[in-house]
Order: sequence, then C-alpha cells, then structure tokens
Amino acid sequence: MAERRRTEAVDEAEVLAQVDAAADEIYALAPDEFSSARDDLVRQAREQRNQPLARELGKLRKPTQSAWLINLLWRDQREVMEQLFVLASELGQAQAAAAGAALRELMQQRRQLENALLRRAVELASQAGVRVSDSVTREAQETLSAALAVPEVAGEVRSGRLVKPATYAGFGGAATGGATRPATPPRAPIDLQAVQRRRAAEAERAEPPAAADSEGPAGAEAARLAEEEQRAEAERRAEEERLAAEARRRQLEAAQQALGAAEAELRSATRAAEAAVQRRDDLRGRLETLREQLQRLEADVERADRASSEAEAAQQQAQAAHAEAEAALAQAQRDVGSA
Repeated sequence: MAERRRTEAVDEAEVLAQVDAAADEIYALAPDEFSSARDDLVRQAREQRNQPLARELGKLRKPTQSAWLINLLWRDQREVMEQLFVLASELGQAQAAAAGAALRELMQQRRQLENALLRRAVELASQAGVRVSDSVTREAQETLSAALAVPEVAGEVRSGRLVKPATYAGFGGAATGGATRPATPPRAPIDLQAVQRRRAAEAERAEPPAAADSEGPAGAEAARLAEEEQRAEAERRAEEERLAAEARRRQLEAAQQALGAAEAELRSATRAAEAAVQRRDDLRGRLETLREQLQRLEADVERADRASSEAEAAQQQAQAAHAEAEAALAQAQRDVGSA
C-alpha cells in the first residue's frame, strides 16, 4: 500500500511537471491559437492513455487578450516588472511615512515604468501579429495597477498564466480571473513611523533621573540606561540611513530601467522616423518625375493642337479648291453642250 502511494505521488508530480511545461508553451501563444494548441495536447495525452495529464491540461483556460498581453510582457520584461513591484512597495512605505518629496518622485518613476512597459507590450503584440485596441490596452494597464497594489494579483502576473484582467479600486481586494499557480507573497514593507515610535518609547523608558548619583548602584544604573539610550538612538539612525540608502539604490535602478526602456523606445521611434523620411523622399522623387512627364505631355498636346489646326485649315482650302474645280467642270460641260 505504501509503495502504491509513493508511485501515485511520483506520477502526480510528473503530471504536474508536464502540465507546467505545456502551459509555459501555450500561454505564450496568441489567444486565437491557444484553444487549438491545448486541445492538441489533450488529444495526444489521451492517445498515450494518460488520462490524469489529459484532465489537467483540459483545465487550462484561454486568456483574454489583455491577460495575454500581461503574460507576454512578463516573459519579455520580467526583471523590469519585478523592479516595478519593488518600487510600488517603496511607494507604500513613503505614503505611510508621509514623505512628500520621496512620494512624488516614486510616483513619477512608477508612471514612467508603467508607460514604458505598456508601450513595450503593444510592440510585442504587434511583433506577434496581434493588433491591440485601446480598450485592451486600458484593461492591461488596470491589471498592472492592480498587481502593484494587491499581492494575489502580483502572484498571478508572476505565474505568466493570467487568464482574465484585474481591477483595483484603491481599497479591499481586486477582482480577477485567477491563474494556474499560487500567488507569491511579497516582502512586507517596513513601517518607518512604527520604527520611530518604538525607538522613542524605548528611549523614554530608558531616560535616567536628572539628579542621579554618579556613584553607587543608582549611578551605575543611570549610566547603563544612558548607554542603552545612546545605543538605541544610534541603531535607529543607522536603520533610517540604511532604509534611505536602500530607497536611493532602488530609485537609481528604477531610473536606469526606465532609461533603458526609453532608449529602446527612442531607437524604435528613430527607425520609424528614418523610414518615414525615406518614403517621403521617394514620393517626392516620383512626384518630380510625374511632373516632368506631365510637362512633356502638355507640350505634345500643344504641338498636336497646332498640327490639328493647320490640318483643318488645309482641309478647308482643299475643299474650296475642290468646289471651284467642280464649278469649272460644270461650266465646261455646259459650254460643250451649247456648241
């Protein structure tokens, strides 16, 4: 019995591994290719008489276009998105600490990263032959915002198998479709205000009496408390400096990531501008050629008009001469008849 349970556990682990590998493949496909690819895998599993695998594969749900866009973005920009998640955590800390300047700077960095990621997602979709509408882009942006605010949505995004968009109203949970892997809990943010309150309370409790005798047990206790207070204050300042340095480092990394995304966008825009200039120059060249051809045709038409006028004049003269000849012939015939 124990051997059979071990075998079943091994088989189940193997099935899950196969499902993971298959899911990684088909969730990277365009949405209109998903169902046929999944059904092919289910059919192959059934032909191999692997019913557990066929059953698990059949549970994989087709993603909406906006969810597919987020999955595509996660596969291509995983490190940048992780940096954005960290930036969102630091933004929450800055909000809790009411750090106005830091809060504004972090919000600006977050907007820059979000916009750069969404532009990259649309570019990736275009490379895959999928045209993304404005409504789908808005859904993807709402899902990304929800992932930055709700750990469960962030876990679904990290799975790369999001099937439905998510929204976040600014409080409570997010409405989402769910993914095939469990959510990954993020690192809990540090509450700077709580740290400061705790340090202040410890310092207040450790404050020595003002008139403490420097000799004897009371003086020793006062010295010990003063030393502990100094040590606590030094630890508090060191913690604050460490947090500030960490925030600056992450801000620098976020700025570098944003710069990289902006440079990629600039390169793409430069290529598009160069192509547009080349096409404009080509069209101008064609226009000049057509203008020259038109001028030649107009000259030909003018010459043809003059030739036509001259031919008509010659025709009229010939007609007059013909009429005179006919009249002369008639007169000659009359003269012969009367002789």
